[in-house]
Amino acid sequence: MGNAITSGLLIIASVVAALALINAVIPALGKSSSALITANSNASERIRTNIEIVHATGDTAAKTVTVWVKNIGNTTIKDITASDIFLDTPSSVSRLSYTSGCVSDCWDYILEGGAISWQNTETVKFTLTLSSLSTGVYSVTVSVFNGESADKDFSI
Repeated sequence: MGNAITSGLLIIASVVAALALINAVIPALGKSSSALITANSNASERIRTNIEIVHATGDTAAKTVTVWVKNIGNTTIKDITASDIFLDTPSSVSRLSYTSGCVSDCWDYILEGGAISWQNTETVKFTLTLSSLSTGVYSVTVSVFNGESADKDFSI
């Protein structure tokens, strides 16, 4: 009789312990899976985003650098103004910010060919307006909203 009571108590204790473990683990799994889903979505978007700098040139008289960038990824790049543009000059490195109607030390853009958004195969013409521009070897890096970037070396 004593063994039956002991066995019964051990079974009840095992069930209670299993329920306590389930109550602790299931909420943690839900939070972990949510974080994994978000990380997976961000990684998927970054994988589908790809750009290439087709050509870059400069005009010392106008103090402008023109950069044509093609979207070669599978996703539309929605916020072009959230892009970062870095220009390595012979004497410094500058991060230029977007300004509509840019006048000095900033950039502006237009979508080429009458496009209305930066979809796959569309090209954007970035115009970098600088306070000074001299001849030399330059490097430009364009980085879109999710960190996908492309760079190109060119001479003026």
